[in-house]
Order: sequence, then structure tokens, then C-alpha cells
Amino acid sequence: MNRQEQIFNWLRIGLRQPVDKLSEIFYYDKRDNEFFSILIMDYFMLDENFDIAPHMTTSYSPETVKILAERIKRVENNDQSIISLPRLGDLSDNGHEELISQEIDTFLNLNAIDLETARVWEVEDEASISIDLKKDVKPEAKSAWWKIWK
Repeated sequence: MNRQEQIFNWLRIGLRQPVDKLSEIFYYDKRDNEFFSILIMDYFMLDENFDIAPHMTTSYSPETVKILAERIKRVENNDQSIISLPRLGDLSDNGHEELISQEIDTFLNLNAIDLETARVWEVEDEASISIDLKKDVKPEAKSAWWKIWK
């Protein structure tokens, strides 16, 4: 499969996502010229500082975690160079393939995406995230409110 076929297949999958199901969200990153998706599980893997949460483990490589955290941060900050792929819902192939092709062309044209240079971000196959509910996580030590004057 060549690069253009890979991108078209990826866009078909993203466009066919149900409107009310947010288990995976599809994006295009203009800055990196790359299509990518974020799983909802990926959000739960990170803490408020965008580091791996203490009770989480993942088989993602450190580089993947770094890129993922940076992209999630950019999405949350409404970075204008991150474009969310629209969702058309689960369309069957009876006559809707032309609509999907038109939507793909429209998305590519409106965002000036060059298929010769764009790529799909690929993460490790069969990556996993797990939660250790038995792991002791020490709460942050909170100082007494009156010690702020010392």
C-alpha cells in the first residue's frame, strides 16, 4: 500500500466514526504534516503534568509517550495547527462511498494537505495501557494553611 492509499484508508476510518462515540479521536497536525489519532485511554494514562500517572503502565516507547503528551497538550490548548477530523457516522457502503470520497477531498483541499509529503503517525503495534489499582500512591504533602506566613 502506498502513502496515498494509507492516508485515504485512515481518513475513511476517521470519517466513519460515530458522532456520539469518542473512544478514538482523529486529527491532522499541520505543523508536523501528520495524521494521528488519540485514544481516550491515552488521556487517562497521563497526569495533570502530562507525565505517566503513578498508577499507570504502558508499553508505548518513551518517544511515543513524549509525542502523545505533547499533542494532547496542544489539543487541550486549542492549537490552531491541530485540525480535528469531522465525523460522519457509521455509513454503510450502499451509495455512501462517493460521499466519503467527497468529504476526504474537501478536508484535504480546505486544509491544503499535500498527500505527497503528509504521513500517518504510526505507534507501536499492540501497545497497552494498564492501571494498577493496588499500587500505593502517596498523596502530595499538604502544608497547613497557617504556615504560609512563615
